Amino acid sequence: MLKKNFIGLIGIVVLVVVVLAGIWFYSSRALKKSSPPIPVGANKALAEHSKIFKKGVEKVGGNIFVAIGYGIANSIMIEGDEGVIIVDTMTTMEEAAEVLAEFRKITPKPVKAIIYTHSHPDHVFGAEAFVAVAGRPEIYAHETTENHVKRLFTDIGPIIGSRSLRMYGNFLAPGQVLNVGIGPLVGIKPDSKLGFVRPTRTFSETLEAEVAGIPFKLIYAPGETDDQIVVWLPKQKALIPADNFYWAFPNLYTIRGTTFRNLKQWYKSLDKMRDLNPEYLVPCHTRPIVGAKKIQEILTNYRDAIQYVHDQSIRGINAGLTPDELAEQIKLPPHLAEAPYLQPFYGNVSWSVRSMFTGNLGWFDGDAATLQPLTRKEQARLVARLAGGEKELVRHAKELLKKKEFQAALELTGHLIQLNPGHAEAKEIRIKALSALGEREENPNARHYYLTEALEIRDGFVSLSKAKPSPGALKDIPLQSFFDLMAVNLDPKASAEVNQVVGMIFSDTQEAFTIHVRHGVAEIRPRLLQDLDCLNLDLMVRADSKLWKEMLVKIRNPLVTLAGFKYKKGNAIAFGKFLKLFEQPKMKRPFEPVAGS
Repeated sequence: MLKKNFIGLIGIVVLVVVVLAGIWFYSSRALKKSSPPIPVGANKALAEHSKIFKKGVEKVGGNIFVAIGYGIANSIMIEGDEGVIIVDTMTTMEEAAEVLAEFRKITPKPVKAIIYTHSHPDHVFGAEAFVAVAGRPEIYAHETTENHVKRLFTDIGPIIGSRSLRMYGNFLAPGQVLNVGIGPLVGIKPDSKLGFVRPTRTFSETLEAEVAGIPFKLIYAPGETDDQIVVWLPKQKALIPADNFYWAFPNLYTIRGTTFRNLKQWYKSLDKMRDLNPEYLVPCHTRPIVGAKKIQEILTNYRDAIQYVHDQSIRGINAGLTPDELAEQIKLPPHLAEAPYLQPFYGNVSWSVRSMFTGNLGWFDGDAATLQPLTRKEQARLVARLAGGEKELVRHAKELLKKKEFQAALELTGHLIQLNPGHAEAKEIRIKALSALGEREENPNARHYYLTEALEIRDGFVSLSKAKPSPGALKDIPLQSFFDLMAVNLDPKASAEVNQVVGMIFSDTQEAFTIHVRHGVAEIRPRLLQDLDCLNLDLMVRADSKLWKEMLVKIRNPLVTLAGFKYKKGNAIAFGKFLKLFEQPKMKRPFEPVAGS
């Protein structure tokens, strides 16, 4: 009975399995060779773009060394008199160890400081590998970076994780992932180790310091993230621009999902960088650029592209254009569209302008027809009726595929699958349309998404991660985050008639919480320990926070764990039944109908 109650339960907290902003774990399925890849060619421009990720350490100026091609991001070493500074630490401890070994070939000097340019996982989660050989170096970051790292473990982690796995091509055969736009690959595997180390010195706007004889200035420059900082080395006139610049159109919106990225902040941060007039530009993705005049031109055009998208989006919004119309109308002017560093190898103009609309006005496009639109199934029935029936709709989809109108064919298959989720012919057409779109696509994010969805349909799976965090990775995640995730996973049907209050005390941290499930809503509140005795509780549980977290993320057996908790009221079976209310819903593929609709 208890075991049955836990089937699927511990998907409650998938937060550590996937980190939004940028950590994407391979599923165990991604490593299987059970079925051949879907045959697909390569976009020529995207394949050529791979050359900029040639693996190795590149020297810039007299004492700056950039490790390129070891993962999606670069790590940068600045050599000083008696030690080195490391800027960004790769995605995993394994990547960081490989980079460190290469840096050690250049100098054996100790790591005196680490600088995090921002909170994305590919810049911070290899830190422990550098710290392990350095004792206790100073770790510099913006004052909000640690909170941003904690926020990576969000309540929408499962869906961002699924979309990330598609976007980065984690399920595709190696030859099908040409590159990921700003790096050769995302190198996280199920056995990867993540080693974030908390910052020791933070700041708000600027910070000037000197380490190992290296003077530097850290400047707050929000852009791709709100905690972004750039590193200025005045002696060398070298600028490390974090992720506010890389050799591709910027990811003003990412299709894996993100909070709104403020374009005005971004281009104004680029203005701060231009004002420094650097002679060396050392990005945290892609290759360094040398020459003040060249750098000035590139940064100017880069910020102009971002401002153009911002301004023309607002102009179009004020003219009453919908998101679809903005995407159709707004194109970069030729001098920007043709720039080699503004090609759509990562971001995309049409995605960016749609984000500008929703980020400023929200979901409603202003057309009264979208206030209470037809359901997806009703739309599908209407399209089928206009086509002359479902069979005719299939015929049209086939004809479009034959004419190489792949997007139109893809859209029609969506209607067919809404009407009949098991429609084998529609799925076959869809696979062919997705494969053709992926083959011609030069944006790797879109390419991987098309090809992964085709694979999902053919092989009957949904892109989900099976990786598990280490116990150490859970340590600094507050209990409140776990309870927040429980609340959003409450099953409304299963809990519709439930009115039950559970108290939990965590002896090791001296924290207490109440979970009140009240007819479809879970009110979860921190409490003072002494207050629990005054409350009318249905269950009273005393637990260890470490064991509780490890159970929720599936690295500890739930039966054994719950049996080991102490119960002042109730028992393990009753608590297990209560937790079953928080079972994470099964994820569907986005184009499919909702179960039971």
